Amino acid sequence: MSLESFVLVRDLVGVTAPWRSLFNHSASVEMSVVGTHVLSMLGAGGLAIAHDRGTLRAGRWSAAIREHHFAELHAVHGIIVAALAICMLSGVALFASDVKTYVVSVPFWIKMSLIAMLFGNALIMQATEGSLRLEPGGGAAVAWARIRATSIASAVLWGSIVLVSIVLSLSK
Repeated sequence: MSLESFVLVRDLVGVTAPWRSLFNHSASVEMSVVGTHVLSMLGAGGLAIAHDRGTLRAGRWSAAIREHHFAELHAVHGIIVAALAICMLSGVALFASDVKTYVVSVPFWIKMSLIAMLFGNALIMQATEGSLRLEPGGGAAVAWARIRATSIASAVLWGSIVLVSIVLSLSK
């Protein structure tokens, strides 16, 4: 029994049929959705990776420069989250444009798993930022080590998401 034969998938295909038709018969709609998805991923991932790089270098900086970096890191997370939300909404629109293909696509589910890991990593990073905010002094060595690890994981996850997105777009 394939996933397509499940009632839920059949119902989802039926519910999304009007959107699928519009998406498949309008180049401007398709370009808008795909463009929004790629640009928001570029914005969120680019900002995240740039700040991850700074975090990895922060151990060599003075305490004042590290504090400035930390403030910037905290400030940019809102922008990253907003761009990621836009990326997710456009991703839902892409999924709805071809439910039958995506529901059985291994690259699609790998991408969804990587995104879930990225969110988990972001939660750890935010909790660690909270620790650094409360204890910026010498006791923060463990927190800085953790935030460095989450920065490495973030960069690896973003790169992996981009690679799997390419595979997904070519395998459709």
